[in-house]
Amino acid sequence: MSAIIYLFDLNGNLGALEIGIVLGVFLFGIETLQTFNYYKRFPKDSKLLKAAVGFVWVLELGHTISALHALYLQTITFYGQPSHVLSPPFSEQTTILFSALIYTVVQTFFANRVRVLSGQWYTMALACVLGLMRFVGHVWIAAVLLKYVRVTVVLEWRWLVTTSLSLDLSVDILITASLCFCLWKMRSCESKRTRSMVDTLILWAIESTILTSAGSVIQIILFMTRTDLTWAGVFVVQSKLFSNAMLASLNGRERFRECTTVNVSDIDFGSTRPSRKAETVAISFGDVRNQRLLDVERK
Repeated sequence: MSAIIYLFDLNGNLGALEIGIVLGVFLFGIETLQTFNYYKRFPKDSKLLKAAVGFVWVLELGHTISALHALYLQTITFYGQPSHVLSPPFSEQTTILFSALIYTVVQTFFANRVRVLSGQWYTMALACVLGLMRFVGHVWIAAVLLKYVRVTVVLEWRWLVTTSLSLDLSVDILITASLCFCLWKMRSCESKRTRSMVDTLILWAIESTILTSAGSVIQIILFMTRTDLTWAGVFVVQSKLFSNAMLASLNGRERFRECTTVNVSDIDFGSTRPSRKAETVAISFGDVRNQRLLDVERK
């Protein structure tokens, strides 16, 4: 009963959601600009990659509209009725579903990057399995909220929410660690220029997931230590962090190309066939055929 009463605190509930949604709208604006720049700068990208970028933007649009609709209902339509804070509108459940789809698409994109660098499917397969489990968990949470129509039900299903948030963090760590490991193996060369390029790629890999991982950690801590909806404010923002990380990675290729078009030294990738006279190595951030940041011919 005390937990239910505490949930009526507007600062920790509507206040946190409002801050999260406003910040999310701001990040959606940045994402829209990044999407425009992507289509303008990379018209030769594969249709699949272009479709993925457009699909993520559409999902973010739906996510933003759903979050704003839920906030409007709770602060305007049902103004002065605190009980509706505990009875989330349907648009809040759709926000969770949009988030789950965004996480799935973006993390599959980054997992494919690991597959391209390593030449193996193991990491990507594991990341996809964990991502699928996370997606099921988010859908389950939305279904529970839809069935019971009260926020307090998440306290009764604490294990489900915690597991879903932990899976978000696990997939991020798996992808980042695998990507850094693959790049680190490519660093065993004598050229300082080459090592510098690989170090830049490692730094980009860490930067791509550090904010999303931090968001997952903060959500877990807030959810486990508080009985209000403060954690939900971070949840609303996190999907925007995922999509912006994906677009920043794609748009950053242009700057990297400018830094690596002149006097690129040979790279020792630890090939299992050292007797080959020529070896072509590609570091791809996106589509395997078209998104090549580095193509080195070692003779």
